[in-house]
Amino acid sequence: MKWWISLGLWLSFATQAAEVFPVEPIEKCFLCSTEPSLTLYWQGKNAKALLLLIPGGEGHVGLRPQQTDHRSHQFQTLKRLTDPALTSGQFDVVLLDSPAPLSPNQRYPAARGSSDHMIRIESAVRFYKAKTGLPVWLMGHSNGGISLTEFLKYARKNQRMDLISGMVVSAVRNESYFEAPIDFPMLFMHHQQDGCANTTHAASMQNFEKVKAFSTAPLAFVTIEGGQAEPRDPCRSGFHMYFGAGEEVAKQLDAFMAGTVKP
Repeated sequence: MKWWISLGLWLSFATQAAEVFPVEPIEKCFLCSTEPSLTLYWQGKNAKALLLLIPGGEGHVGLRPQQTDHRSHQFQTLKRLTDPALTSGQFDVVLLDSPAPLSPNQRYPAARGSSDHMIRIESAVRFYKAKTGLPVWLMGHSNGGISLTEFLKYARKNQRMDLISGMVVSAVRNESYFEAPIDFPMLFMHHQQDGCANTTHAASMQNFEKVKAFSTAPLAFVTIEGGQAEPRDPCRSGFHMYFGAGEEVAKQLDAFMAGTVKP
């Protein structure tokens, strides 16, 4: 690629600014905080759908009200979905931040199933459906897989399954699981060299096979092969976080989602 074309693509990508929107909880509950959830919104070009990321770790990214971007390579990877110079550009992307850490210093992220967390996810989905008029896909990464598991149970129990138009199940914890019925598209994604004992490629594949047995909608499993390790906690870096594999991840997400989102 000639250098001026490459520079033009970089500038197109680099100048896309995001905006933080506070999302008020739509319901009150016992022991629930009334503090709004901060969300970082990247708008795509002629978007067909919106991808809402529920991050892993403690779920607390620490967004600020005037923030216009986030330098994390994972979030920059998803940002590619909004840029027609890098992907189809047919998707809006939202990062959902938790006001406080979810289950800090605990082996299992029990707070991922709390009423407060469920209400915050539903509130964000409803907020962006109203704001954009787009179908909303949920993406859970690592501990975010527990959020997906719990939100599915919550939506089914409260007859709100229509809120979910699709799911991306990314490098999720081994304990994540998905029960029937499921009638929306699901993409399972995992790095073949994920070194985190809590999020193995084998467990993710088993989850996929279970859903495959009853799903009535498009379903796929993608193994990420590129990227590199980092000399840090393997559950918070390197292959687990798709470090260095941003282009591969974005293209796989784009290919599946663009092929299944209804016009």
